[in-house]
Amino acid sequence: MKRIGLGGITGNPGAFAIVLGLMVLLLAVPLTHNGYVETVFRNILMYAAMAYGWNLIGGYTGYVSFGNVAFFGLGAYCSGVLAAHGVSNLFAYVALAMVVCAVFAVIVGFPVLRLKGHYFGIATLGVALAVADIIANLDVLGGSSGLAMHQLDEAHFSTYYYAMWLVALGSMLGTYFIARSKLGYAFVAIRENEDAAAVLGIAATRYKIIAWAISGMMAGSAGAIFAPANGFIDPSITFAVDSNVFPIVMTILGGSGTVAGPFIGSLLLAGANELLQRFFVKAHTLFFGAMIVLIVLLLPRGLVWLFGLRGGVRAWIKSVQVYRA
Repeated sequence: MKRIGLGGITGNPGAFAIVLGLMVLLLAVPLTHNGYVETVFRNILMYAAMAYGWNLIGGYTGYVSFGNVAFFGLGAYCSGVLAAHGVSNLFAYVALAMVVCAVFAVIVGFPVLRLKGHYFGIATLGVALAVADIIANLDVLGGSSGLAMHQLDEAHFSTYYYAMWLVALGSMLGTYFIARSKLGYAFVAIRENEDAAAVLGIAATRYKIIAWAISGMMAGSAGAIFAPANGFIDPSITFAVDSNVFPIVMTILGGSGTVAGPFIGSLLLAGANELLQRFFVKAHTLFFGAMIVLIVLLLPRGLVWLFGLRGGVRAWIKSVQVYRA
């Protein structure tokens, strides 16, 4: 098995420094006192956290999951349950969501993560659909009618933004330190060649479950903040197709298997989607779908990898050809 350097496991260091700088700048968004702008950037941070979660299992470990929205939905309903019992603490929401999502990932991961390739992808999609259907039929969770949650007043509404910022930053830094650890090298070894990793003594199933559990904790944390910020949750909102597809595309756009990629992809793609919705109300889905196709065709390795290319257009064309081969 080929030796994997630190640059190949964390991505471009310069891009990561830029992303950290952007995160600092995003702290000033609530100072605009513009509710629309704050909501847009809170959603960007939410998608970033979800993208980092998907990146661990899909980008670093190489197991493409189509069911990470299940963790997001579970995290949202953890907040709903606590709120229904009179708890209004965001830290409690996030803590419960992380525990529930980690336990769920371990239980489901034992059978599901023994599958490979498209079989794993289909199984994870089935898990997400099953969880959504179960919650929709549980009256204690509001069923298909959903749950209404008490929101903070206007003076403290930015608390949700800062909480989501912390979740996104935690997911980013968590990915960074994991990528530089033995755990991260084990994930990448499984991605590169699972059989060779087993020969080296890496217990693939155990590490895949760990990756999926951490992935679920990141997505669940975002869902735990989204629920009270939105004020209402139901299965159609918390298990929406957008919440399943967007983090995957955002990670691919930015650069899967990198630390900076998910944030860059989330910032650009969520921003583009918002602009398309405003200026192309009836046809924004068509344009957004075309954008996704172009991303897959023209940027198979993501934007982060372009920072390390030398030789301009020729190097980019060569990288695309090599990747497809």
